[in-house]
Amino acid sequence: MKPVDANLVKQFANAFCFGRNGLSAKEIPEYFSQYESGVPTAASYEMSVTKAVLFVDTVKALSPENQYQALYDLCDSPPESKHKMPSEAERLKLLQALVMADGKSPLAVKLSAVTLQGVRSQWFIAASRLPNNPASAITAARTLVEGVCKTILTELGQTPDSSGELTTLVKQARAALCIDATQGASQNVHQILSGLGQIVNGLAGLSNKAGDRHGLATGAKITDLSLAALAVHAAGTLSLFLVRAYQPNRCKQKQESKL
Repeated sequence: MKPVDANLVKQFANAFCFGRNGLSAKEIPEYFSQYESGVPTAASYEMSVTKAVLFVDTVKALSPENQYQALYDLCDSPPESKHKMPSEAERLKLLQALVMADGKSPLAVKLSAVTLQGVRSQWFIAASRLPNNPASAITAARTLVEGVCKTILTELGQTPDSSGELTTLVKQARAALCIDATQGASQNVHQILSGLGQIVNGLAGLSNKAGDRHGLATGAKITDLSLAALAVHAAGTLSLFLVRAYQPNRCKQKQESKL
């Protein structure tokens, strides 16, 4: 994968860092460090540096994949800032240019409700429940995967499975993203994704029996942190993978779904 074109990165810098608008010099490295460590900060320079230069240098410090992922998220869901962010129309134009630079048609692309930032945030919330309420953490893990799958499918113009079976829903999302074994995904990828889905689905089923509204046959609750942690982190890993697969391909999928 090639890095994002330098001129396009400058367009993003002008939109998100111009004057008193957009990200501050402190917020720029804070945002991009979510995708990769070791990004420069204003203190890294011997002389004062403009926000635009810092933005460009920070993007350059990322791997090509993370450059695209961070800029996709910046278009879809800019972080909170005390300064004014670009309008939705401006962000959509930047997103279309980014998609075009990735070698795909930008005609059907739209801003998305699912981002890597959002997944990481929900993953953190689920993990934070582990010490005090493992069952609640597992429930949050299931909700995370369900939300990601349903959002992706809805944005691709498909009706998400409503059976309540998480494995079926994940399989539907994988098929929509063309990462199913029947659509050319390698056997290794298929096995990993199937395993993650089975882990989350199985432990989510256990959570349904041991959560606040139900009890196990013995009246016990889920107290095994290792099992709960497995569910939470499998859900987070699977969700991140699905979002990473969806972001650069969503315009292509939207177009194909209309054929």
